[in-house]
Amino acid sequence: MRAIFLILYLFTFHTFGQVTPNPSIEKKSAQNVFINKIEITEEYTVFHMQFYDKSDEKEFDKFMDENPDLARRLHNMGMDRDEALKFFRQRLRGEQTISFQPGSQVVLPNGQTFKFIKASNIPVAPERKAVEPGKKYFFKVYFERIPAGFEKIDLIEYEYDKEGTYQYWNFKGIKINNPKDRKPAVDTPVEVLKPEDFRVYGKVMDAVSGKTLNAKIRVISGTQRDSLQTSRTGKYEFLVNDEELDFSVEATGYEPLKEKLNIKVFLKSGSFQKDFFLEPSQSIEREPQEAVGEQVEESTFKLDKVYFNVGQAQILPESYEQLSQLVQYLKDNPSYKIQIEGHTDNQGDARANLQLSNDRAYNVRQYLIEQGIETSRIKFKGYGSSKPVSPNDTEENRRKNRRVEYQIIKEE
Repeated sequence: MRAIFLILYLFTFHTFGQVTPNPSIEKKSAQNVFINKIEITEEYTVFHMQFYDKSDEKEFDKFMDENPDLARRLHNMGMDRDEALKFFRQRLRGEQTISFQPGSQVVLPNGQTFKFIKASNIPVAPERKAVEPGKKYFFKVYFERIPAGFEKIDLIEYEYDKEGTYQYWNFKGIKINNPKDRKPAVDTPVEVLKPEDFRVYGKVMDAVSGKTLNAKIRVISGTQRDSLQTSRTGKYEFLVNDEELDFSVEATGYEPLKEKLNIKVFLKSGSFQKDFFLEPSQSIEREPQEAVGEQVEESTFKLDKVYFNVGQAQILPESYEQLSQLVQYLKDNPSYKIQIEGHTDNQGDARANLQLSNDRAYNVRQYLIEQGIETSRIKFKGYGSSKPVSPNDTEENRRKNRRVEYQIIKEE
């Protein structure tokens, strides 16, 4: 039995190359970059990597601890930690950029080095790419193919871990699957076996988190072509009739995957488990977002989560969530223009109310402009108490009249 497993092991790696998911690392220079997988193909040593900066989370938690009243207000509004953190980042973060150094090397324990070849989904220095804290960025870097037999390597982007404002990504003591002997199994088996209804089965999983995925799988086996949609648990199963199989695997939000499998060595067992690992896509198309706020007319919506102190026009921080949603809505619909409209109740001086409603509408407009919406796409107007939606006879009804709305103007 042990010999059989050894043959399977050697044959699998000969066919697909050496693959090491989530390799252990003795030391790395930056805590916001990760190696998800290392693959040694016929041409390259490929690092599947991820940049994920969440360093400002500690700063945010400290800020919330020091401002318990604000934290309590956000909690009472139903805002969870992730939503509050998003506003914190939008208002306080500075621009951060990433790139990969063309002089990077893979270094073996004997001092032998292997050159950087290319990168995908990340620019090569001196070009740089702006990134957002809290967002994951996936990319690949390709180096010359390292020889068999070395199972601990270093990835050195630069001789220093840090120089000035630049943080370099150096990984030392990376353990990989790369045994000396990766010869194929003997091509001539002792007995001739045929792949009559051979069973191939397994799961489709997220290469980063390991969670199972709902995916579509196609397989070509000789003249046979089959396809299926996996279950919720990511499981699939095919009965095939040929030694050479071609797989293609697709899932929404993930890079498509194509692989070949030769089942000659596995025929005696009658089945083989093959799991597929998909990497999240860097170009996920966003679904159109619905209009933000409470609809009051066909193209008019109330910003029901935008707040001001009584008699003041300054936007309160609790409003940023909904306003950020409106920003994204306008970015998703670049042909839309809007008019921000401010309204008050009838208490106090009518001219002062008109001015207050105008100032509030103006400040909402300015927030949207600061977040990247073109000035020409946003008008504003204050109506004071001239357009009530309820009688001004009770505090509850007056509260309904104190509002900010926006009207959508579509231009095809």
